[in-house]
Amino acid sequence: MPKVRFEPVGVEVEVPAGTPLMAAADQAAREVDQEFFFGECCEGRLECGNCCLEILQGMENLSPASPEETDLLKTVARGPAWRASCAARLSGDVVARIPDRQGPARGPLEG
Repeated sequence: MPKVRFEPVGVEVEVPAGTPLMAAADQAAREVDQEFFFGECCEGRLECGNCCLEILQGMENLSPASPEETDLLKTVARGPAWRASCAARLSGDVVARIPDRQGPARGPLEG
């Protein structure tokens, strides 16, 4: 089963292959006292960008980005190592960085 570590908190979870990265982040969030992942605002429709994470290791262990996700990432991400966690599915180990936020995003993230 793939392992996913979320930085900067350092929490790691193990999930079945095919699990969305967002589900792994939600599981990790339940294992720590602090709120570090705010999830999606758009119910996974690739509209808000609130769930975008920077992939530090293991990009090859995520499903390919769809054209819709690629369009969203062009709007909200800070570079090519970012993925929408609602769309990316795990096939192997990944290390992801949760961006610094004061609270849930109200729309696309600002660079």
